[in-house]
Amino acid sequence: MAFHLGCLRTLNDFGLLDKISVMSSVSGGSVIGALYAYSPDLSFEEFDSKVVEHLKRGFQKSILGELLTPQNLFPVAINTAATKIQAALAKCGWSEQGIHRDYSRTDVFAEILNRDVLGGVKLSSPRRNEIETIIGACDLKTGTAFRFGNETSGCGQLGQLLENDISVGFAVAASAAFPLLLPPLDRTWRFSKNGEETEHRVNLTDGGVYDNSGFQVLEPGRDPKYSLHSFPCEYIIACNAGQGQDSGAGLPLGFLPRISKSFGVVHRRVQDMVIHHLHHLQESGDIRGFVLPYLGQQDGALPWKPNDLVTREEVFAYPTDFSAMTDEWITKLSGRGESLTRILVPTFLKELLG
Repeated sequence: MAFHLGCLRTLNDFGLLDKISVMSSVSGGSVIGALYAYSPDLSFEEFDSKVVEHLKRGFQKSILGELLTPQNLFPVAINTAATKIQAALAKCGWSEQGIHRDYSRTDVFAEILNRDVLGGVKLSSPRRNEIETIIGACDLKTGTAFRFGNETSGCGQLGQLLENDISVGFAVAASAAFPLLLPPLDRTWRFSKNGEETEHRVNLTDGGVYDNSGFQVLEPGRDPKYSLHSFPCEYIIACNAGQGQDSGAGLPLGFLPRISKSFGVVHRRVQDMVIHHLHHLQESGDIRGFVLPYLGQQDGALPWKPNDLVTREEVFAYPTDFSAMTDEWITKLSGRGESLTRILVPTFLKELLG
């Protein structure tokens, strides 16, 4: 969020934010993306202040505090136990549809987002400049992307949600539910596909599991007959808060460190492929241009470096764990986002600044 805030600050200084027609976000980027899109009455300065306020507060203590209240502690505990029982019974051939995890700490996170960040707005609520807004999640049941949009939500395999009266906080919590920390949101909804209505159970987790960049809905050539979300575009600004190449410090010897490290390697490789694909799209003329402000950017590859550049080594290893941030770290991470965007846009998208 802090890095993306810096990118948005520079885009605002360049007068480009008002020209953006589609905002697609995944994972933690969905928090700031949704707050920007669904706060049409706030000036950019007011939006900026709200983001900084949330960064200073963090979400860890809020989630823990809500979990420890009696009205939340027991439902979460019961649903956790039910999930474990279901997993054991499933091994014996019992139907997986029997027990739903109706309430979890990710649901608590969604409630906090609705109450403290987004004001309970719905996906269809008014948006800044009527920007098309896509919040990406992943359905673990089908292994496909599940995207929430201001007009329609769903996925290619299951179809379109019949009722899109969903809170933005729920969509963001699903998008940001990092699998190692937050359980998937378990819901049964009705869908429409090819004129037929069906009911399906979905398990929604971090959108970065399927589309780590949020770029897929902007990719040229998507057929709207098969894709619920398709937005042809000329220019892409892809703000990426990934850490990039690992420092190589430490050995992941335990189970969770091994899983976490493996997860990170897969995501980094996917990000590399997206970068190469963006270059290919520009070279082939399918898009007119792109820039990629990337937290993990190797500074030596930048076209030029300002004297006040916050270096990669200073910030790339900062943890993404929803904890409260100090003013120093907010300044560093947002400062890197500002600098990289200020370097890249005039260099590669100068025609947009005329």
